Amino acid sequence: MALPGTIERVLAAEYLDGLSSWSNEQVRRARAECEREEAGVSYARRVLQGRIDLLRVELERRHEGGHDLTTLLADLPRILASDQYPSDPLQARAVNVSVPEAAEVLEAEIDEIVDRAGLDDLGGRDADDLAQLIEELATYERYLSGLRRQLFERIDMLRDELVQRYKDGRASVGDLLGGQA
Repeated sequence: MALPGTIERVLAAEYLDGLSSWSNEQVRRARAECEREEAGVSYARRVLQGRIDLLRVELERRHEGGHDLTTLLADLPRILASDQYPSDPLQARAVNVSVPEAAEVLEAEIDEIVDRAGLDDLGGRDADDLAQLIEELATYERYLSGLRRQLFERIDMLRDELVQRYKDGRASVGDLLGGQA
């Protein structure tokens, strides 16, 4: 699975080498870069989860004897509505509504998986084909989840470094305000 270049770079073992000697601005830039990449992975993952949900509902509809795709289309708002919230509010992350650059590469991989399955004719695919595709997409979703965890670890390490600097006086709010605080 191909990673966008920036994600590959920020997840490289040496990315945070010498962190304690970086300037405050370097730490902030690195944190922002990791956050942008995480937003791309999160966006692609949400798109992927929507496709998986749709396919699962279609598979369930077929097991119940449904054959008319119009019921699937009528159910789209319910299927794609997100009513899942983090169980721990402290673990919640802000969601950016723009489409991050990194998402394009990851979405292309999702599209490739779906295209290989030939879903341009959903009604013509049998239940086994759908189940296999769901598993393949779920595997990719686990891969994206792993990337997110790794990116969150980087973000947290950079945030912790900044917090420590504020605590011990190596950074100040005045730095952010151009020396006005």
